[in-house]
Amino acid sequence: MRKLVLLSDLRNINPALISKIKNVTGGQALRLAYIPSRTDKKRWYFEKAQPEFSELGITDFFYFDVDEDFESSQLEEFTSCDAIFLSGGNTYQLLKNLKERNIVKYIKKMVNEGKPLIGVSAGSIIMSQSIKIAAFHDENEVQLKDLSGLGVVDFEFMPHWNRERDQLDKLLKYSLFQEESIFTCHDGEGIVIEGDEIEFYGDIKEIRKGALL
Repeated sequence: MRKLVLLSDLRNINPALISKIKNVTGGQALRLAYIPSRTDKKRWYFEKAQPEFSELGITDFFYFDVDEDFESSQLEEFTSCDAIFLSGGNTYQLLKNLKERNIVKYIKKMVNEGKPLIGVSAGSIIMSQSIKIAAFHDENEVQLKDLSGLGVVDFEFMPHWNRERDQLDKLLKYSLFQEESIFTCHDGEGIVIEGDEIEFYGDIKEIRKGALL
């Protein structure tokens, strides 16, 4: 059974969502594979996120760099982890790294095995069939041509909506040319999927074919 968590931000997650994530991940016995969007030599973002991970009951990590410090010898340890975390950052950069290192197939296999996949911002966007919506947030600085995502969810994800509401008209127009629904998510909110069940935590809105539902 697939277990997916899509977050806009790790900070200030509402208590009901924290409780749900703990339930999905199973708590402190979990070993989490942390994938940064790009190399962070000092692991500044990872260290900064530790209080939030602790709040989620996660304390055991495998830091898996898929950028400059990638080592194929770490793949076995990566796939032995109990869950995966895809960090925020530049969406194009993260997806490019995952594709160039041939990590996408391993992530999909782990998801199919029932291992939880948690994404924040860019890490959530790439769970969709396409990351075209990333253009609202990021520059394609790596000139990524293939924008196909992981394809583990059948909708698009728009994070940071509390900061991006001024783009509503553009997003409505964008949705006219997309087949899938778009779910907007404020920081602190999220979407949790277990099997075929989907739960919304917060003021999640759906946009489809030019309409705000």
